[in-house]
Amino acid sequence: MAVSRLDRLFILLDTGTTPVTRKAAAQQLGEVVKLHPHELNNLLSKVLVYLRSTNWDTRIAAGQAVEAIVKNVPEWNPTPRSKQEPGSESPMEDSPSTDRLRFDRFDICRLLKHGASLLGSAGAEFEVQDDKSGEIDPKERIARQRKLLQKKLGLDMGAAIGMNTEDLFNDEDLDYSPSSVSLVNKPTLQAAELIDSEFRAGMSSRQKNKAKRMAKLFAKQRSRDAVEANEKSNDSTDGEPEEKRRKVANVVINQPATDSKTLVENASEEANEWPLESFCEEVCNDLFNPSWEVRHGAGTGLREILKAHGKSGGKMGDSSLEEMIQQHQEWLEDLVIRLLCVFALDRFGDFVSDEVVAPVRETCAQTLGVVLKHMNETGVHKTVDVLLKLLTQEQWEVRHGGLLGIKYALAVRQDMIDTLLPKVLPAIVEGLQDLDDDVRAVAAASLVPVVESLVHLQSQKVPFILNTLWDALLELDDLTASTNSIMILLSSLLTYPQVRKCSIQQSLTVLVPRVWPFLHHTISSVRKAALETLFTLLSTQDQSSSTWLTPILQDMLRHIFQFCILESNQEILDLIHKVWLELLNKASVQYVVAAACPWMGAWLCLMMQPSHLPIDLNMLLEVKTRSKEKAAAKLRQGQTQNKEVIQEYIAGADSIAEDPATRDYVVMRARMMAAKLLGALCCCICDPGVNTVTQEIKPAESLAQLLLFHLNSKSALQRISVALVICEWAALQKECRTVAICVQPCLLGVLSEHLYYDEIAVPFTRMQNECKQLISLLADAHIDIGNRINCSVFTIDQANDLVTSVFNEVTSSFTLNPKILQQLDSKRQQVQMTVTETNQEWQVLHLRVHTFAACAVVNLQQLPEKLNPVIKPLMEAIRKEENTLVQNYVASCIAKLLQQCTTRSPCPNSKIIKNLCNSLCVDPHLTPLAACPAQPQSGNENSKGPNSDKDGMHHTVTKHKGIITLYRHQKAAFAITSRRGPAPKAPKAPIADLPTGSSGSIPTELDEAQKPYVVQRRGAEFALSTIAKHFGAEMAKGLPHLWDAMVGSLRNNIHINNFDRKSLLEKGDAPAQELVNSLQVFEITAASMDIQLHPLLIEHLPHLCMCLQHPSTAVRHMAARCVGVMSKIATMETMNIFLEQVLPWLGAIDDNTKQEGAIEALACVMEQLDVGIVPYIVLLVVPVLGRMSDQTDSVRFMATQCFATLIRLMPLEAGIPDPPNMSEELIQMKAKERHFLEQLLDGKKLENYKIPVPIKAELRKYQQDGVNWLAFLNKYKLHGILCDDMGLGKTLQSICILAGDHCLRAQEYARTKLVDSVPLPSLVVCPPTLTGHWVDEVGKFCSKEYLNPLHYTGPPTERARLQYQVKRHNLIVASYDVVRNDIDFFRNIKFNYCILDEGHVIKNGKTKLSKAVKQLTANYRIILSGTPIQNNVLELWSLFDFLMPGFLGTERQFAARYGKPILASRDARSSSREQEAGVLAMEALHRQVLPFLLRRMKEDVLQDLPPKIIQDYYCVLSPLQVQLYEDFAKSRAKCDIDETVSSISLREETEKPKLKATGHVFQALQYLRKLCNHPALVLTTQHPEYKRITEQLAAHNSSLRDIQHAPKLSALKQLLLDCGLGNGGSSESGTEAVVAQHRILIFCQLKSMLDIVEHDLLRPQLPSVTYLRLDGSIPAGQRHSIVSRFNNDPSIDVLLLTTHVGGLGLNLTGADTVVFVEHDWNPMRDLQAMDRAHRIGQKRVVNVYRLITRGTLEEKIMGLQKFKMNIANTVISQENASLQSMGTEQLLDLFTLDKDGKTEKPDTSTSSGKASMKSVLENLGELWDQEQYDTEYSLENFMHSLK
Repeated sequence: MAVSRLDRLFILLDTGTTPVTRKAAAQQLGEVVKLHPHELNNLLSKVLVYLRSTNWDTRIAAGQAVEAIVKNVPEWNPTPRSKQEPGSESPMEDSPSTDRLRFDRFDICRLLKHGASLLGSAGAEFEVQDDKSGEIDPKERIARQRKLLQKKLGLDMGAAIGMNTEDLFNDEDLDYSPSSVSLVNKPTLQAAELIDSEFRAGMSSRQKNKAKRMAKLFAKQRSRDAVEANEKSNDSTDGEPEEKRRKVANVVINQPATDSKTLVENASEEANEWPLESFCEEVCNDLFNPSWEVRHGAGTGLREILKAHGKSGGKMGDSSLEEMIQQHQEWLEDLVIRLLCVFALDRFGDFVSDEVVAPVRETCAQTLGVVLKHMNETGVHKTVDVLLKLLTQEQWEVRHGGLLGIKYALAVRQDMIDTLLPKVLPAIVEGLQDLDDDVRAVAAASLVPVVESLVHLQSQKVPFILNTLWDALLELDDLTASTNSIMILLSSLLTYPQVRKCSIQQSLTVLVPRVWPFLHHTISSVRKAALETLFTLLSTQDQSSSTWLTPILQDMLRHIFQFCILESNQEILDLIHKVWLELLNKASVQYVVAAACPWMGAWLCLMMQPSHLPIDLNMLLEVKTRSKEKAAAKLRQGQTQNKEVIQEYIAGADSIAEDPATRDYVVMRARMMAAKLLGALCCCICDPGVNTVTQEIKPAESLAQLLLFHLNSKSALQRISVALVICEWAALQKECRTVAICVQPCLLGVLSEHLYYDEIAVPFTRMQNECKQLISLLADAHIDIGNRINCSVFTIDQANDLVTSVFNEVTSSFTLNPKILQQLDSKRQQVQMTVTETNQEWQVLHLRVHTFAACAVVNLQQLPEKLNPVIKPLMEAIRKEENTLVQNYVASCIAKLLQQCTTRSPCPNSKIIKNLCNSLCVDPHLTPLAACPAQPQSGNENSKGPNSDKDGMHHTVTKHKGIITLYRHQKAAFAITSRRGPAPKAPKAPIADLPTGSSGSIPTELDEAQKPYVVQRRGAEFALSTIAKHFGAEMAKGLPHLWDAMVGSLRNNIHINNFDRKSLLEKGDAPAQELVNSLQVFEITAASMDIQLHPLLIEHLPHLCMCLQHPSTAVRHMAARCVGVMSKIATMETMNIFLEQVLPWLGAIDDNTKQEGAIEALACVMEQLDVGIVPYIVLLVVPVLGRMSDQTDSVRFMATQCFATLIRLMPLEAGIPDPPNMSEELIQMKAKERHFLEQLLDGKKLENYKIPVPIKAELRKYQQDGVNWLAFLNKYKLHGILCDDMGLGKTLQSICILAGDHCLRAQEYARTKLVDSVPLPSLVVCPPTLTGHWVDEVGKFCSKEYLNPLHYTGPPTERARLQYQVKRHNLIVASYDVVRNDIDFFRNIKFNYCILDEGHVIKNGKTKLSKAVKQLTANYRIILSGTPIQNNVLELWSLFDFLMPGFLGTERQFAARYGKPILASRDARSSSREQEAGVLAMEALHRQVLPFLLRRMKEDVLQDLPPKIIQDYYCVLSPLQVQLYEDFAKSRAKCDIDETVSSISLREETEKPKLKATGHVFQALQYLRKLCNHPALVLTTQHPEYKRITEQLAAHNSSLRDIQHAPKLSALKQLLLDCGLGNGGSSESGTEAVVAQHRILIFCQLKSMLDIVEHDLLRPQLPSVTYLRLDGSIPAGQRHSIVSRFNNDPSIDVLLLTTHVGGLGLNLTGADTVVFVEHDWNPMRDLQAMDRAHRIGQKRVVNVYRLITRGTLEEKIMGLQKFKMNIANTVISQENASLQSMGTEQLLDLFTLDKDGKTEKPDTSTSSGKASMKSVLENLGELWDQEQYDTEYSLENFMHSLK
């Protein structure tokens, strides 16, 4: 067993393919600590290895592991000693303060002068081995090394300072054998110590002790390493491939000797020291490691510890409160000084895309930020003083480090900003002028978070800073590090008016052009900052801007327009628009016109750019950036190459490769924005001020000519673009007669013209040629069609005729040779494809040209006489246009058109509205048909063959029965889960920011036939919502037709007072369909209606509610959806009516229709209100709960689904006030039902259940709680899973509720004689090894008169006999297999309770066993299970399908909602979005199921438990064993013994019995004992019966090795499964836990029995269980390493031992469960073995199981009272059981994310397409790419993580 699961986690941490996998591994390590707190130091020491890894990802992952681990370490708050108690020793002597670093002894300048810099990598200067040291005398070697070390640290100056450096380290420290692998570690420890030593008083006694302990540990570790190294080499790694062996070696063996030293030592030595103290110390030493990776890892680890424990570190137990506060501050001070030393000495920089990132300094700065958060003010000031000193040094790295520190200090301590800012500002300003670019970047970044304070506190400094920033812009270029921070700082400063007022020394005319280059920067945040800077400058309140603006106006317009054409980010496009309008507004019209006119034509051309062609570079302004020489210190590689020519496309090049729909969307968006800009410009050009009569050339006329020129062109794009510009300009309503008069007729002309546009020239020409080829082929076959088609150019229609009707006619009239016919036909097909393709392309262009022309006509507000040419293309676009932008555009035009036509006669409005309403209802999947409400999905559904419905795929919906909402949910889930293959990959990061499904939110699965419906419906939806918004409060008056379409049918068909369902039924489908369509219009339009019209809508609520009981399923569905929409727009009114009128219908058991309507309406209301439902939850839950056991499937499923959602929202309900206007009754009801819910969600609030029958046991507190919980479930007819940890008495708790409920039922029946309370039997189903155990336990705790169990077992004939006795018993105990085989008998009995013990056996719903169990009927269903079910998501469904069918939806729904996202997130390749989805799904699932799970861990209830729980597991001999046992009884040996024993007992003679006889006795006992364990132990080849029995077994296809012959093995297997081992291997659930909840010692007497356990049970039956083995055959020297491996690796589940070896004083602290497969009949031996595990005593209760064979001498011996007594006496009392108990609500917390996790920003890193140049830079060496640094060092994320 080379690699354990824990090792595998560490390997994942190191080699996981994605950060996600690594993070998951890190989280699981955190879980390990939660389950095994005593493993803390061992785990940390292993993580430390990875914090020192050379791989960046590994270090980050190790940091996450530290975070996960320390999160699970309870906060360290030792109870302070009260003042008067004297300390245990004089405080001065050992005050830790003496050995911490202190500011008053710290001199940074001296450090800089004498300390050696820490560079990138560990040089050889530290390696002892490289010293050719073999040849010299060890003493000399050490002397030489000492010199080296002193020199390296600059301590050869020590003497000069007058300090004796000799005694800082002694010879042993330096001399060590090369057994350990990584030696870099040891000397660096000195490095850190020496940095300390300069600034530290002598060693305190605490340190001296620690040093001694370390030395001892070293010695031990050294010998141990040597041993392990030898063992490892001959271990199992020989046969493995090299690669794997290397991995194992890395992870398991190569822990440098230094790791386990301090870390392990800490556990026992100092109980009053902070548990993480030694790890912290270790990491602090690493801060000075010569290798940058180790320093970076140390900073990362330290940061994570401080985030979790910054409040508590450094305190010592046994001190007073004041002392503790001081210790804490001293500890912080010590850390700060170490971090400052790193800033001073670290010189490592990593170049990324020409920006330097100093990972060590950045990380240490973040760590410093966390420390400063907890430090007192004087400490902060002292820190800042030192940082300021760093800023005066000449090395840029030191200045860089100092500024980083200041940046975090300012950001973290905003509370001290008044004093800090003035102190640091001069230095920061200096930094802004630094010669070094990277120093400037940090200086600017440090001011960004405190801009506001800067402006208020230090306004006099601001002008100078501004100037500095403007000057910096000159030197920046695309690749400069500080670009982003400087731009952002500049634009944030300029937002303050008082800043803009400062006199700027230079004119803005010179300054503003410095911003141009940044408009085209590759990083979107820089572009944004640049635009914001421009906007800020333009939008100053004073009008003086024109003075500086005029000279650069033309350039500015050109840059901005060009930028608009190339931009692909919606947010930036909106900003561009804002800046442009501001620009036109601020500059005077004359200047704008003069600047813009020359470019108008060029701009229009840019706007018409075809989407697939690169833009001609001559059309674009070249943006000049001065590429300047960098400071010589940091010349970047490869910066001299010439820039390659970049091709630019409209809307950016990054979407070129996307699917056509997406690309079309982005390009259309860019064109529309350009049209907006030009439209605004047209207003200026047509301004009367610049078009005076006297002018010769009027700009407006030139504009008209330009527009006409393009409108008359043959290009569709030109026409579309101009039409768009006219639309946008006309929409601004500054009409200009000159232009309007010119273009309007031209637009009408376009509308009536059919043109083959230039854009389709290529396919059109191809079509012509192919048609001609077809004709000549026909001519070759002597078929002449000249008379039918005779033209030189074919129109599309003619070509189409040719390949269809004409071709068919002429070929059918000739009898042709089949071969020729085939040739002709294949040519025809080819032509037909070309024709279709040409036609499609033409149709799209034609529709768009006409659409936009029509829009332009509408916007010009000059409608022609005949409206048809205008209306037709608009309606057509609504019906067919796939681009949502265009559809939305058209929608607003239609609204304007209706507005213009209201007064017109004849008025087209009614017809338009009618058309739209029809279009809205075309998609039967969204608007159900009354005649056939459930639309079969076309084609793909029936492919599953006849058994698809077995899957419970969906409930069926007929015209009058069923719930469409439910059907749809189930169908959607079915669609998601029936897609084969892995979970759908998240789409590539969407281009910048398309709206979801920009391609028109058409799901891809739709087949082509359905797509037109979806598009048409979507268009109508856009149109109706836009119309409702456009008309506002006037809608009902202005568009009576629309209002009538919404409510007319409701009023005519539904009469509130005499609602007659029968007459509605008789009317048939047509009126019902009319009602459905009208409700559909209502649903869509109501949502957008003006608030003033809401009272009108509310008047119709009663009608809608009546519709909920309409006989037609489709009407009920639509009414429910309308009620949902109403609940959103008028929540209070709708909910009041709903609660008072509709909700009570749920209980109408006699009227299914009402029930279905009510529950469907509730589902729709919940969907619409989402979290808004919270104030009403309490009132909804109980009625819904009542329906979860409804007779009608549809009602039950829908109710369960609603309940599941409500339960998940329940935790939010607590603090929310009642909604206003709630009636008194409702408020009282709310209070009553809240009481119920509190009990459901919080076990502590349960009422105490008094068990009405005597139970012969004293219930522990948590057991009584468990019984209370079961009683609560009973009271409300709920079902649940009791999954307490093993050994906590699940059986006893179940027996209490069983007996209690039977008794109460009997009393109730005697009193009332009601059918409800007829006494019924109960059933317990359990694994076969436990049936006898259950019967015994029932007998033990409860007398026969209350519970009279029947042990229903045996062969079929025996069971048939027992069936008659069932009536006499009130409890039946049977095994799963028996229930499965006799299900026909059990199915027909109605049980009171049905309890499944170890119920996780039904986790796979497809097995025969599960199907059988689910046929049992019972009032109450309970599952007992000791394994942590919560984690195996997929198994939960089947368990709940037994408890509350439908609670988790159908299996498909469950898989779609939870299974798929959770499994996808566990996939190593999952994206961060999938990760998040997985976590949220998991959280939602837990919210849903946790009220029905009760799980207590042993740790939670320690105070209620004895330290040892001893349980006997009885096994029954197998037939084979019985046979052998009886053979022995008849044999001679038995007689010998009888004689011997009797002779002894008679004591006739005093002499000893003959030796031979004693030997006999011993042998016989051995024989029987072996037989009880396993027949194979006695049935050896020498055994007389051997041959006969093996043949007999072979005949039954069995062998001696089969575990069925050895009940102890099957019992052991069951035990391991109960402990949660072995079933985690079900790899399909993908949820194998790394560390099991329980770890087990298995003791056997005989080595041969251990072999059997290993080879017959563990390997074949439980392959996923990891184990080690320890028996007499293992040499004594190696035993220790096995024990330590078991103790240190919690993922090894089992240790197999023999009692003799186990009793040798080994300290097995890893296990909490002990199983004795066989027993030493000397009880003391067993006791010793038990206490092996019991030494754990620290935090855990030990469970001891003894497997005892029934009815044999084993039982008799073990039953001896004496044996029990001995055990009782050795129980060690337990003082440390103070773990607080943990209730259900904390359980909830375990599964909820802490808030940081949830609000992580979605991953937007891909938004700016910085592909071209950067991709080259990213692959340089093992450096890290920009994005990783961005996320790791984002100030925002960092601040967020501190919350």
